[in-house]
Amino acid sequence: MTDTDNGKSLDSLLTVAGADNSQHYTPCIVSWNLTGECNLFCPHCYIDARAMAAGELTTPEAKGVIDALYQLNPNLTLVLTGGEPMLRDDIYELVEYASNYGLITVMGSNGTLLTKDNLKGLKSAGLRGLGIGIDSVTPAYHDSFRLYYGAWNLSVEALKIARGLDLQTQVDVTVTDRNYNDLDGFVEMAVGLGAKAVNFFFLVCTGRARKEFISTENYETALRRIASISGTEKRIMLRARCAPHIYRILHEDNVHLHQGTRGCLAGRLYMRIDPVGNITACPYMPEPVGNVREHSIVDIWTDSKKLTLLRQGQYKGRCGRCQYTQICGGCRARALAQYGDFMGEDPLCLYEPAVDDMVTGKDK
Repeated sequence: MTDTDNGKSLDSLLTVAGADNSQHYTPCIVSWNLTGECNLFCPHCYIDARAMAAGELTTPEAKGVIDALYQLNPNLTLVLTGGEPMLRDDIYELVEYASNYGLITVMGSNGTLLTKDNLKGLKSAGLRGLGIGIDSVTPAYHDSFRLYYGAWNLSVEALKIARGLDLQTQVDVTVTDRNYNDLDGFVEMAVGLGAKAVNFFFLVCTGRARKEFISTENYETALRRIASISGTEKRIMLRARCAPHIYRILHEDNVHLHQGTRGCLAGRLYMRIDPVGNITACPYMPEPVGNVREHSIVDIWTDSKKLTLLRQGQYKGRCGRCQYTQICGGCRARALAQYGDFMGEDPLCLYEPAVDDMVTGKDK
């Protein structure tokens, strides 16, 4: 059952909210947790990955999902992740199947299972890019954080091999209170590894990530440092993920923001598929809006009430009265985790809204 099967009709919700038809939104990025199985037990895992989930999608079912995603958007970026996606026996088959459709197929991995032969197989199957999580610029902290001695060396070596095979790579950093002062070091490390980008992910308290934390003060400090570095860094792309407030900071710094700039893309241009086929607005919002075994992905994306509400942007609390609502919107997953309401205010934001004109990201 999708969340459109009970309650008010979609039309009445749209009328109340005064919004555009939800079919105007098309997912550009789909993150797919192919499996719940993982060879590590990291404390910041948002799905509490460890063992294979009961009832994970079979190979034919997974191919059916790819068929449907192509119908939804033949140009989307498909992120295959986990758990650890290399633990799926059919990983090469699924990469090839998606790539043959022309989908931009990339992988998110912990890197410990990516040998040269594995990476050659993925490259041959059509994988376009690879993101590997690195939590420290030195091995000791990363290995202790991931509870796996030698993990840092394996992950770094995988990045080096991938670049040698002409796969685009990125370094994925989960920023916490324990490493937020190392942002410059992560940039230099990523540049040295030949990565195209370094992604700074900010924790959302779901799964095992409830055990890790970044304070509001350190979050703001980290965002301001990322904004500052990005103003002069020309060697590599810097991206703050699950941190829509970066756009407020950039606007305050008089950085040019294009019309349509948007922080949180959940349910607008982005969605997640979990190992058993549940669709959620983003990886950090566990509430499903439908399941691919019961309804078509196109129908779920188009008709979901929850996705429709996300697209309206009628937020509560500080997010609802903030002049940066249109370019930021706060993190809906944090609001859900903190208050049980994905339309609530973002609890990690320190900003107190001022009485000012709405900021829309128009050219200055």
